[in-house]
Amino acid sequence: MTVDDLISQTKAAVQPLGHSASTRWQYDYAWRKVKEYFATRGTSDFSTELAEQYVHDMRQQFECGAMKAWKFKLMRKAVALMTEYFETGNVRWTHLTKWEQQRVKTPAYASILSQYRHHLDAADYGRGTRSLYPQVAKQFLRYLEQTAIANLDAVTLVNVSRFTPHAATFYQPTSMRTVLSALRHFLRFVIDAQFTTTDLTGAVTKSFGRKTTVVPTLTAAEERQLLAAVDRTTAIGRRDFAIVLLALRLGIRSVDIVNLQLVDIHWRTNTLNMIQHKTRRRLQTPLLADVGNAIIDYLLHGRPASPSPYVFLRSEAPFTRLSGKAGVYHVVSTTMKRAGIRQEPGKRKGPHSLRHSLAARLLAAETPLPIIAGVLGHGDKNSTRVYLSTDTEHLRACALGLEGIEMTGEEQR
Repeated sequence: MTVDDLISQTKAAVQPLGHSASTRWQYDYAWRKVKEYFATRGTSDFSTELAEQYVHDMRQQFECGAMKAWKFKLMRKAVALMTEYFETGNVRWTHLTKWEQQRVKTPAYASILSQYRHHLDAADYGRGTRSLYPQVAKQFLRYLEQTAIANLDAVTLVNVSRFTPHAATFYQPTSMRTVLSALRHFLRFVIDAQFTTTDLTGAVTKSFGRKTTVVPTLTAAEERQLLAAVDRTTAIGRRDFAIVLLALRLGIRSVDIVNLQLVDIHWRTNTLNMIQHKTRRRLQTPLLADVGNAIIDYLLHGRPASPSPYVFLRSEAPFTRLSGKAGVYHVVSTTMKRAGIRQEPGKRKGPHSLRHSLAARLLAAETPLPIIAGVLGHGDKNSTRVYLSTDTEHLRACALGLEGIEMTGEEQR
């Protein structure tokens, strides 16, 4: 595809997002600069490799002071939109990650990662796999860069085994089994694609022990503080209040809140009916009065006018569904900070703690585990057993006393 054709098609794909005239002008300017860069390289055909090189060159200009930060960000975003349309035929509005977190610097590694993405797309893997597996591969390649390993032929079994505890620092223990599967898949790919002759898959552990963690919950007083901290007189506040209630009262996962569509709300029966992103199972749950009222208040008085099918939208153009910094985690963590809840170092501040709080309330009310599993949308009711640790009142009843147990002092031995 030529750069000209790609720019035209990307502009058409971006147009429904509703950018202002000034923003559209900025992207037109950025895309003209991309076109000029490709022309200076003697080609009119688009390639992801040359696009990445262009961004790298712009980064160097920024670092030496020849380009301002806003302009570099604009160039990166313009190239990212073109690349996404080139690879998928579609454009989603997402925030760019920080440069340091986003980029594999070694050209050979960047090329391998690009080919791995194409391999997953061509093999028609599921959306979740096509999202997670390249992310794990990128983290592994960046780990090699950090340990000064410049090519795959220099990687040893020890290097691979040491990546596991490194990855465990930024993944939940329950996710590590999938992470290790992704790593094995990538290592098999680099052998099949002949990027290395060494089979490194044997260094990837078959299992990963789960850590025993204390499930974070909120007290009744903290829940009241949290809800009181939302300014419901503003459009953003109405949106955020509805989001917090969905997590707190119904235990809806953040990814399902982001993907909640208008058609998922059945007002006549006062229910939510959706396909869960994580389990791909249908969840039908009652729409409690306070939750429903909060959603109605947002739809009538806070939601921007938009043809988008999603309930919760950005407060500024483009009026697309929430993502990145405007996502559910940001909404909940910011509200917790405003309320002064769970601000100690190491405390989890995201929406999952609200989901945990719902489970704790249900257990305290002696709700059977299978019913709690249904409310939370668990595919396996055994997944709900982790919440037993939150039911402190019933745990106290299970505790054994010391009566009848002879105690022997050190001096009596």
